[in-house]
Amino acid sequence: MDLEFYWYEISPFVYTVAGGFFLGRADAALPIMSALLLLTAGGTILFLRRTHALRMRELDAPSRAPVRPTPAKG
Repeated sequence: MDLEFYWYEISPFVYTVAGGFFLGRADAALPIMSALLLLTAGGTILFLRRTHALRMRELDAPSRAPVRPTPAKG
């Protein structure tokens, strides 16, 4: 069983949900800061993964793009 793969996939969601849960229950500055750090970590991971996936898709796109005919001159 590949637990590292599963943790890699679900960790940003766990961080975000935990941060939201603790932010809703926080009543002092330290728990609020901890919750905000968890939310920021989850959001950052998701943002970086999406950015990387879009960049990889963009690099792969020219090879899959249909060839357009050039207009006739003259």
